[in-house]
Amino acid sequence: MVINWADFHFIRPELLLLFVPALLLFWKLSHDTKKNSAWQKVISPHLLEFLFVKGKKTTSNSSLWLTAIITSLIILAISGPSVRQKSVPVFQTESAQVILLDLSLSMDATDIKPSRLERAKFKLLDLLEQTNEGTIALVVYAGDAFTISPLTSDAKTISNMVPTLSTGIMPVLGSRPDLAIEKSIQLLENAKYNRGQIIWMTDGVETEFVESVVDSINRSAFSLSILAIGTEQGAPIPLPDKSGFLKDRSGAIVVPKLQLATLNDIASETNSAIVELTADTQDIDYLKKAHELLTKDSTKGDDGEQKISRWIDDGYWIVWLALFFFFIKLLRSPASNSLAAMLIPGLLISSLCYAPSAAALSWKDLWLTKNQQAESAYKNGEYDKAAQLFEDSEWKATAQYKNGAFADAATHFDPKLSERSLYNHATSLAKGNNLQEALDAYNSLLEKNPEHEDAQFNKKIIEDLLKQQQEQQNQDQQNQDQQNQDQQQQQQQQDQSQQQEQQDQQSQQEQQQQQQQQEQAEQQQQQEQQMIEDQRDKSEKDQALEHWLEKIPDDPGGLLRRKMYREYQRRGRQQKEEKLW
Repeated sequence: MVINWADFHFIRPELLLLFVPALLLFWKLSHDTKKNSAWQKVISPHLLEFLFVKGKKTTSNSSLWLTAIITSLIILAISGPSVRQKSVPVFQTESAQVILLDLSLSMDATDIKPSRLERAKFKLLDLLEQTNEGTIALVVYAGDAFTISPLTSDAKTISNMVPTLSTGIMPVLGSRPDLAIEKSIQLLENAKYNRGQIIWMTDGVETEFVESVVDSINRSAFSLSILAIGTEQGAPIPLPDKSGFLKDRSGAIVVPKLQLATLNDIASETNSAIVELTADTQDIDYLKKAHELLTKDSTKGDDGEQKISRWIDDGYWIVWLALFFFFIKLLRSPASNSLAAMLIPGLLISSLCYAPSAAALSWKDLWLTKNQQAESAYKNGEYDKAAQLFEDSEWKATAQYKNGAFADAATHFDPKLSERSLYNHATSLAKGNNLQEALDAYNSLLEKNPEHEDAQFNKKIIEDLLKQQQEQQNQDQQNQDQQNQDQQQQQQQQDQSQQQEQQDQQSQQEQQQQQQQQEQAEQQQQQEQQMIEDQRDKSEKDQALEHWLEKIPDDPGGLLRRKMYREYQRRGRQQKEEKLW
């Protein structure tokens, strides 16, 4: 192993402070040794050497110096000198997923066979089967959201619950995806996850809840993936007893359609992946790859196991040298003085028993290089500090990527350095929402290595996102043009109405009395109809809920139904949705 002496440092530099009392003690002993007797006060120094026994002073001084050397070596040993490192494996942060399943009545539509919900359940089982690591949870919603399973590593437990899921187990009708998104985010945050994926399986969302869904996702640190289920032609909703189809208040048959445009708007505003249901696993594979593009680390190791380096405490080598001098001292002075008897054995035991530490505790600027300090900050999650300290551009870019500074990371990932650096450069641009620049970078990488699978797939996702943005811009432009046209028409109508008002002014005066009588009669009739409508609406909602609950046969989902119904009662919410599907 090649040793780089520029990396030399002390693991426990605070113990070097022991040199201060040691120096004071040896200075005191050395000063006292010079005072051999009281004769020094009355006899000249040049005469003392003829009065004292030869060799005594030399022996005393050599013993003191041996003690000083041993003490110094032991202090150096217990301070943990280090110049070597060893690699140890670490565990990567596990992933977390929350599957969000729509159980509103529209999922019973049969535009895809056997029904939207049954196909969604099949797809849910496929997704659970592919979950080999991390944790996963299941949340369902209709007029409110409920947790079927919290985050767990046992996907089979959730698989056993899937067959019992139906729209009939929901205690409240309607469709509130905004509450379901908040419930999913709450599950991930309570489990202390820094990142995770919410897979939303639905056939649409009402316009009034779009803003709440977008705000919840953008405020969180988690990604959203949408699996759109259904067709834009739609199909009726069969009643549970097969006696017909669900009808609205006017008696017309309800035909829910896939609201793909609204879901695309949500995906565009939240930078989320969206795909329509397919007969194979292409939809699931697409969502997984899209999630990896948005959340995976910019640095990808060559092997599957990540490792970190730890400094090796080499102080034990100095302990053997200290022991050598200690035995010399014992041979030279069998009756060792009290200082050697108490100080040296105690320091030897401390040096042999002191456990090595993983990093320096203080004086970092004196004992650690900038890269070593940056590495310590990176391990502690202080990515901003690590990015400032790292001198290596690749590591600096990695820390900036982890800190969310994707633009800075893209700048420091040198695309000319290697294919890996070019890939990380492109991924940082994509995370920073610089999609066109990211696409150009992926094209450059594919020119060098056409077989790069990750770059191929990421390029496809970027192209899809750019296409969605272009379609959204075209739609916005059309809306703006339509708005301008409407304003012009409105202005023309106002001009025409003013002319018409001038012409009809006389006739209006004649008809005024007649209209007042008619208005009074209509108001009275409307009040009577409103009272009838209010009573009918209230009874209609209650009867609709009771109708669906009463007609559901006894099945294994009864336990889930009762559990959610009790939870709904504890929440104390009231049925307020006008649209029950």
